Amino acid sequence: MRHPRGLALLAVITFAQVLAARPVGAEAPFRRPHMHRPGHGCQIAVGPVTVPRGTELTECTYVKFPGKRDMAVNRVRIKVSGGSHHVHLYRPADPTLDKPDGAELCNFALDFSVWQLILATQELNLDWKLPPGVAFHFRAGEQLAAQTHFVDNGLLRTPSGRGWALFNLYSMPRRKLTSYAGAFFGQDRDVVVPPHATSTATTRCVFPKPVRLLALTGHYHYRGVEFTAGTWDGTSGVQLYDQHGYLDPPFLRYSALDAPTVSGLQWQCTYDNPTDQTFTFGPFTEENEHCNLFAFYYPTATPDEFTTCVQKDGVVTTTVRGE
Repeated sequence: MRHPRGLALLAVITFAQVLAARPVGAEAPFRRPHMHRPGHGCQIAVGPVTVPRGTELTECTYVKFPGKRDMAVNRVRIKVSGGSHHVHLYRPADPTLDKPDGAELCNFALDFSVWQLILATQELNLDWKLPPGVAFHFRAGEQLAAQTHFVDNGLLRTPSGRGWALFNLYSMPRRKLTSYAGAFFGQDRDVVVPPHATSTATTRCVFPKPVRLLALTGHYHYRGVEFTAGTWDGTSGVQLYDQHGYLDPPFLRYSALDAPTVSGLQWQCTYDNPTDQTFTFGPFTEENEHCNLFAFYYPTATPDEFTTCVQKDGVVTTTVRGE
């Protein structure tokens, strides 16, 4: 890889309390994040998620999209309170799926053949406006799943013992829509981080057709020291993204003027492991490692397009879903 020069509705789901409540004398009381509801659009609140001290917890909250009409969303705000490892929003591949509102433990990645990614963030306060005419598609009343991973160990803390995520989805007039946005989930399931060593994990994939990038963000666990990502055409590429350390991974976004057209993507994670333990692919920040890339792009062939690129046993498989 070479370097270049360069709507107003509210759906609230409350999680069941897990294990023990916050102890007496703990840190400052938990505060639910607040945002004014969109004038045109909707708000979805998730939480509280109870995180026992010194642990981590991934839960899936099932909720229906609160809009009575299909919506084109061209601005997204996500506000998170707690030690957030990630917040994802999915829709089912089967549009007729209907799950009761509620929450359950879901530590592992959702099955991509059942659930399709729409949005992902690791930022505590994301405000993202897409280029003019580009929007995410939401169907009226459709089933959604919000996966939240809150941590109270290692480099992340949830001092109040509870986490929240709040989504504001801002709609645009359908007459101004020129293209729907799609989501990309890249996952290296072959990750191995040996003890007392610096190591890397690399994945490359080519898309069925070129697309323009809207945003990129990398994802690994506590051993990660650098995450790079860039274009890939099958033989070479240009670096676009570089993250150092674990905390505050960048959410790199593009405007209509500078959005690169790409034939594929590649990403590499560098790890430093001073311990006696070997870390392999898995969901827990202290026990496992990840090397995942999230990207968003346009145009799409269908309103709900979702692309996955998964490396497993040395084989990379790229699949376009929602067609």
